[in-house]
Amino acid sequence: MPRDTAERVRERAQAPDGPPPVWSGRAIVAGAGALYVGAALAAEVYGFVELTAEAPAQGDGPGGVMLILPFLTCFGVPSALVASLWLALPTVSAARRVSARLTGRDAWWWVPVLALVPVSAATAVVGITKHPGAGAPAWAWLTGAVLLAGAALIARDAALHGRRLLRVLGYGGLAAVAVLGMGAAAFGTGLVTEYSPPKVNAAGLVGTWSDGHGGTLRLSPDGTARAEGLRFRCSGTGTWSYEPDGPTAWDQLVLTEFEECSPDWRISGSPGHPKLNRDYGDADDPHWYTLTR
Repeated sequence: MPRDTAERVRERAQAPDGPPPVWSGRAIVAGAGALYVGAALAAEVYGFVELTAEAPAQGDGPGGVMLILPFLTCFGVPSALVASLWLALPTVSAARRVSARLTGRDAWWWVPVLALVPVSAATAVVGITKHPGAGAPAWAWLTGAVLLAGAALIARDAALHGRRLLRVLGYGGLAAVAVLGMGAAAFGTGLVTEYSPPKVNAAGLVGTWSDGHGGTLRLSPDGTARAEGLRFRCSGTGTWSYEPDGPTAWDQLVLTEFEECSPDWRISGSPGHPKLNRDYGDADDPHWYTLTR
């Protein structure tokens, strides 16, 4: 037997059966790196999408990612490590067992299939408990599925072929620059336009506004206002005024004053269907109470 053939036989005899183990440090780190980079890219894409969506307050856009980057670094990295250990690697391990049982080999495409299970379960729980509507859970499900499947595939690749962290970070940086360039080009050429509230005037605000749940705000031409059943125990007769001062349409305010409350309202909606909005809750993550005509 030739010498090189004999060496191969000895190497195969000494090598363990089956693929390398999934539960290794390099797989955990690679999966965490993929989750971290994926979350940053998702935040960047969401920043561009946020600029086009109707909103009562101007969004930060992709620049907001730079503001939260220190937070992502300090808190996102440990979270990514935990998520890699508790979600990505169990997904790879389960995919390996299912694939071996059904096909007799370690097929990679079982990883994204099984990644849908925990993501779908989490999305269903949030949808049932929070009732956010169809749009938000759909985007959350898609984002979670892509992040978990990608991280699990990279963790699997690291377990089979070695370290992948530097490659993930390098390609992730290039992807971030590409997303920023494409987004800037889309807005700069007018292919995509940024949302801006409609410009209104005092006469156009006169009328009755409703929250859809029995609460109403009536604005009269003489400057008097009547609130009935509004949130925050706001009711009675008072006054209102329109403040258009400011360099942009985002600075428009409708000021109302009652005995028990004095809410300020921001403008959103469209020129034919404006809306009045008041923020409440956490200042860093406000919720909006909206009135429509």
